[in-house]
Amino acid sequence: MFKNILVPIHLSYTKNHKKLFKGAFEVLNEDGKITLLFVNQNRTHGSVYPILDDEKQINYDNDAMEQLKEIARVHSLPMDKVSFKIKDGTVHNEILEEAKKIKADAIVMMATRPGLGSYFISSTAERVIRHAHCSVFVIRLDDIKI
Repeated sequence: MFKNILVPIHLSYTKNHKKLFKGAFEVLNEDGKITLLFVNQNRTHGSVYPILDDEKQINYDNDAMEQLKEIARVHSLPMDKVSFKIKDGTVHNEILEEAKKIKADAIVMMATRPGLGSYFISSTAERVIRHAHCSVFVIRLDDIKI
């Protein structure tokens, strides 16, 4: 069982959140904590970055934080065991950095079904698994379209 779990979350894959949280809480120690992490990639995409000023970025991050809290509420997550984090950057890098920063002993994350570009696992999950300094659990996404 793990005491400090990082759970990167994609706000659009709402259908899979229940499955993700079930997996995370199955490996969480009774007195453990979970950090829900959303990575805002807007500044990493060249086509979006020029139209984002600091105020729009702050509003986007605030909206994302509210969505994280709403997701936790909808899934009845115990608020005394959950914290929330928003980071800007490349998803796999920010997951790895945050895991080190909070001294996570596990990461529980979703991954897409394999396709031609990534036969075994999604590229983000693959990078996290390859470079993480802690255990990584991958929860397979259901077939959905966003």
